[in-house]
Amino acid sequence: MPVRIAKTIEMDPVFASALLSELLSSKQLKTSHMKIGASPLYLLPGQENQLEKQSENLKSAEQEALVRLKEKIVITDEDENPTTRVALRNIKDFAIPFKFKEKIMWKYAFSNQEEINKLLNPKEEEEKKEESIKKSEEKPREKIQDPEKEIKTPEPEVPKAWEVKKEEIKKIKKESHKPYETQSDKKQKKKVENIFIEEEPEPEFLTEIKNFLERKNIKFLEEIRTEKKEIMATVEITSQLGNINFLLIAKNKKTATKDEINAAIQIATKNSMPCLLIIRKTPSKPIQKIIDENHLIKLEIIN
Repeated sequence: MPVRIAKTIEMDPVFASALLSELLSSKQLKTSHMKIGASPLYLLPGQENQLEKQSENLKSAEQEALVRLKEKIVITDEDENPTTRVALRNIKDFAIPFKFKEKIMWKYAFSNQEEINKLLNPKEEEEKKEESIKKSEEKPREKIQDPEKEIKTPEPEVPKAWEVKKEEIKKIKKESHKPYETQSDKKQKKKVENIFIEEEPEPEFLTEIKNFLERKNIKFLEEIRTEKKEIMATVEITSQLGNINFLLIAKNKKTATKDEINAAIQIATKNSMPCLLIIRKTPSKPIQKIIDENHLIKLEIIN
């Protein structure tokens, strides 16, 4: 759990989450699909089977589906009742889908491929054994040049465990660095280039946010989007790990709604960086609970 990691290394949960995000980006860590509360579990590649120790956190139907799948090893989707079929789709850490003879199948994630082959093609396996015995009796002194190929099952459609996407910020950065160009009229462009254009004054809310950040010793890095009621930018905060980049979302309003908090969490997750959320008033208890349960959000109140 990220909370336990933060406590063990004696670090603010937000900064610990930033460190975990970096390890996820470099594929040194993985996260589970299963969640405890609002948080997934972090694990090292190769530790996936240890997730079974946390299977009591699954819903009862999901636990029953896991027990059945572990016992059967391979399950045909259409043979199961609707509840089990839904549960199999939810336990992605343990149930892996694949197609066999045009049917959707599920296999236990930690099963042996040889066992799966035997269950899928019992007759072929038996025939291969008999053929192998005959060959060994007929030519006992000859060495087998080519090892027997294992039965290949169709590639499982497994979603990638981690994908770090930063396209949104990259696109915005590229657009912010584009030189001024008229759409089609070259003559008009020359005229514009010869005219002194006075810069528009900085929005009042942006100035207020920059002054607030300066008082907090937070470095303003780059403006992404400025609107009347919201500012999005990147900032730099000094921590035990050194300087860490945060996605800044400042709301020019007293508080933030549940949907706005969830949207901020999604944007921060998508861009693989923690989020510094600034609002004008201490949020209600339900909103504060959402923030406390997700360690990618660091809250500041601007007075």
